[in-house]
Amino acid sequence: MSGASFAIVQSLRTERGKEWLWRLGVLLVVIAGAYAARDLEWGKVAASWQFLLKGLGRSWLLALASIFVGAVAAFPLALARVYGPTGVRHAATALIETVRSIPELMIIFWVYFTLPLVIGAQVDSWEAALGSLSVIAAAYLAEVIRAGLYSVPRGQIEAAETTGMSRLHIFLHVVLPQALRNMVPALIAQLVALFKTTSLVYAIGVMEFLRSVTVINNTLFAPYPLYLILALGYFVSCFAITRLVRWFDPKYQLVD
Repeated sequence: MSGASFAIVQSLRTERGKEWLWRLGVLLVVIAGAYAARDLEWGKVAASWQFLLKGLGRSWLLALASIFVGAVAAFPLALARVYGPTGVRHAATALIETVRSIPELMIIFWVYFTLPLVIGAQVDSWEAALGSLSVIAAAYLAEVIRAGLYSVPRGQIEAAETTGMSRLHIFLHVVLPQALRNMVPALIAQLVALFKTTSLVYAIGVMEFLRSVTVINNTLFAPYPLYLILALGYFVSCFAITRLVRWFDPKYQLVD
């Protein structure tokens, strides 16, 4: 075996060893946690599993709907910041940076309490939650899209120009496909962050996962099993989202 081949084999063995070590560590933590939690009041909360599952489902629905609406709004924002004239570019930048610098809970309160005063109509808690989370997602996704557009090497754009392609065709057939490919890990990471942010809308009365757990706990007073269920629900959901990265991009690893 040549030196280069031996180095490659050793590298593969090292990567596999790290992955198996990671899996073993997770398994040990799960076993230890299950052993420590064996005596909690599981029977007391077992009857509420459907109510809790519905709350988790609402969190998923809210996150997916918000990320979709936010992505639709983020795309023109990113294009305005990258390709727009000076005034439009500055306006898009100001909007994005303002939303990114304000606490998410404050945006939720503004939409729920202030928007009805502006439009002269009542906004229910679900609409306010969807609207505020969509605004948050749009601001962060706009930066992800902008970074993806800038990730395409300038040389490829110049090469396309020499073939006589129009600027629109260059964007659609050269820049956009590569930019979307480079955005995937960041987009998945943003979905994870947004899913966790859905826990803030409990403050305006949305019966998502956190509020569902809180309501049950106020009735049964079983905080240890309930909040353990809450933590596990968020962990499993976010872990499932991050696994999508491996499906889209096998090179993306959680362990280096």
